[in-house]
This record gives sequence, structure tokens and C-alpha cells, in this order.
Amino acid sequence: MGKLFGTSGIRMKNLSPKIAYKVGLAIAKKYKNVVIGRDTRTTGKLIETALSAGVLRGGGEITSIGVVPTPVLGFNARNYDVGVMITASHNPPEYNGIKLFNKNGLAFNKKEEDEIEEIIFKKDFNEVNWDEVGEIWKDNRGIKNYMDYILEKIEVNKKFNVIVDCANGSACLVSPYLFTDIGCHVISVNSHMDGRFIGRLPEPNEKNLKKTMDMIKGLNSDGNSYIGIAHDGDADRMVAIDEKGRLADFDKLLAAFSRYIVEKTGTKTIVTTVDASMVIDEYLKDLDVEVKRTKVGDVYVAQEMIKSSSIFGGEPSGTWIHGDIHLTPDGILSGLRILEMLEYYNKKLYEILDEIPSYINLREKIYCEDEKKEKVMNYVIENGEKIFKTPPETVDGARFNLPNGWILIRPSGTEPYIRIRVEAKNMSVSKNLLEKGIKLVKNGLSLT
Repeated sequence: MGKLFGTSGIRMKNLSPKIAYKVGLAIAKKYKNVVIGRDTRTTGKLIETALSAGVLRGGGEITSIGVVPTPVLGFNARNYDVGVMITASHNPPEYNGIKLFNKNGLAFNKKEEDEIEEIIFKKDFNEVNWDEVGEIWKDNRGIKNYMDYILEKIEVNKKFNVIVDCANGSACLVSPYLFTDIGCHVISVNSHMDGRFIGRLPEPNEKNLKKTMDMIKGLNSDGNSYIGIAHDGDADRMVAIDEKGRLADFDKLLAAFSRYIVEKTGTKTIVTTVDASMVIDEYLKDLDVEVKRTKVGDVYVAQEMIKSSSIFGGEPSGTWIHGDIHLTPDGILSGLRILEMLEYYNKKLYEILDEIPSYINLREKIYCEDEKKEKVMNYVIENGEKIFKTPPETVDGARFNLPNGWILIRPSGTEPYIRIRVEAKNMSVSKNLLEKGIKLVKNGLSLT
């Protein structure tokens, strides 16, 4: 079906309350006890109200926990039939969305999302009579329950200096306080809630975090030792800024933390996605550990973690899942565990990151209408083996692994593009792989 749900729930510019109402009706057909949270977006209350109306009309009961980070909603979902988070995560302020969670804090998989879509498109709703309409309850303890649980699970004895950048999002209510509660000296930035994201846009990238990075450079020039933890709009992601004021390379940070969790716990499996760097495999190769790769999307990482009994999995975007604590992607918990890692190694963050090799990454995207994507990808899979002289992995698109690099060609789940990502140990190999990939996709397009 795929008309509403993408790789991370429903996300739309100017999301209509009519859609939210229908989603609520569809949810109530299958689930009667619903918990709802929202991020700070200006349309959050509108969408929550419309969705709630649908759930009530369908005979469901609602508990609203108000403005919360996504991990808080996922954690609280364990007490209900289903959790609903109103968020568009890292998208700009004019977007909003709906993401659904199971009782175990797992985001809905494609099958579960398809079931909701089918109810909507077939208009297969159950609408109850006036005397069967449910209630809306308020629960103001959702954040406290989460914070108490996390504080039980995290142990940091060293006193760290941390700048926490909350992007004016729902992390404002949790992240600076949790870092303070474990003993950090915290300076919080963009930590007043504002759904217009006036401090910076919610995507935690180098461009949007420049002022925070400069602040860390300035503070540390006087002999301090601050690191930065920055979130997106709903705090399911985390990126780190090292003591030199540099945005930590996403793949290197994932590799560093993976090594820490393997060394500390002895876990035998790390889960990541097909678009993650080979630096993870290289950095862990002296340990007895298997790196498993899934389709892009946190729900696929979580499913594989359950299947392979892994306690940690993550995407290069900073969406990490700590399965030994809970199964919702959690940027706040990830930031706290970075401090655990620094204490464990007794090193600065920049020292750990600088030990990890750097490889050449190149990206390209080629316009491709959605209805042509399948034919183009079939062509890539059939013809790529001759060009790259190795069979593709087809977990998500086609990934060709070579002795000194790899190329991934996959259709975007949200835009009319075929994406190409290349990584190699030197620039000439990277460029050569990218040129071959572009030519392969264009040849496939010319035949559609």
C-alpha cells in the first residue's frame, strides 16, 4: 500500500487533521487502550486532538502524556495496547507526522502499518454509539517514570562537562535534567520549547550545529573540557561534538560505541544498516563479533536485534537502540552512554574518534519516478554483478562489497530518487565506483 506510511511512520508537510482522524479511527478498530505523546511542533495539539477524536469515535480510550521525547512515549507504551507519537522528528517545522509503537516500545513494522492503512483505504471503521464513546485521561508522570528508569540503568561516576543542544524540541523537558542528575555540569542550548525551532532547525547536522560547535571551541580554549550532545526535534537521535568542537563522524561514533559495548558486555552481535560504513567491521575485526546489516530504518534494526539476541544496534544517523534497556530509539540514553564509554576508556572523545580510520565517502542521487524504481533496481541487480565482479547483497537495494570498498544503490523510501553511496580507502577507487554506479542506474532508467 505505502500511501501514508514511509520508512518512519507518516510524515507530511502541513499534515491534515482529517488524515489524523482517520488514523485514530483505524487504530481503534484494532487497539482499545492508546497512549499519545507529541513533540513541540505548532500543529502538535491540532493533530493529537484530531487523532484522539478518531480513537474515541472508534470506541477506544486515550491517555495523553503531553509533550514528550519519542523515547519517553515508547517507554510508556508498555502499559498500553499501542503508543502514538505525533512528531516529524528532524524535518522542518511545517512538517508533522504520526509514528506508532507496540507494547514493547518497538516501532510498527510494515505489516502492522499496512493493516492500519488497509482499514483507512477500505473505510473499514467501527464507529460506536454516543453511549460507548471512550475517555481521555491525562498522565503527568510519563516523563518521571522514564527518567527514574534510565537513572537506575546508567552509572557514570566521573563529573563531565556537557553542552546539551535540544533544538527547541521535546528533549528540553528531559535531556538537560538527566545529564545533571547523573552528575554532569550542564550548559543547555536551544532548550526552551518552541515548535518553530527558532534556535536552529531540528536536523542535527554540521550546518545547523555550527554555533554550538563554536561555543564548545570557545569554552575549551580556556582549558575546559566540554563535549556536546545534540538532538533532533523528538530526541530519538543523538549526535556528539568532541572537545575540539568537531561534529563526531556518525560512522566513527557508531563504531566506537559498538566496540565499547562488545568489550564491556561480551555481546557477540552488533546490528546496523546496509548504508553504514565498513569502518565498523574493520574496527571490530580483532573481536569475536558479527556485524549484521538490515534495511535502512530503526524498526528493521530492532527486529534483527530481537532475532539475533543483540543488545545494541544503530544507524549512522545517530538513531541507536539499547536493547538491554529498552527497544525505542533513544537519543538521550545514547548521549548518557557516550559518557559511560568515555569513563570506561578514560579518554577524551576526540582521542577515541581519532584512533578510528577515515575512508572516502561519496554520494549521488538520480531522479527516478516511484513507479520506475522496481524496474531500475531489477536491472541494477541483474547487471551489477558483471560490472562489480561480485554478487550483490539485496537486503535493501543492492550493495556490492569489494576488497577495498563498497557501493550501495537503493531507492529512496521518501523521495523520487535512486540513491548511490560509495565508500573506499582512497579517492580514485571511490570515484571509479561512483561513476560505474551512476552509469548502471542511468542505463536502467533508459530502458524503462
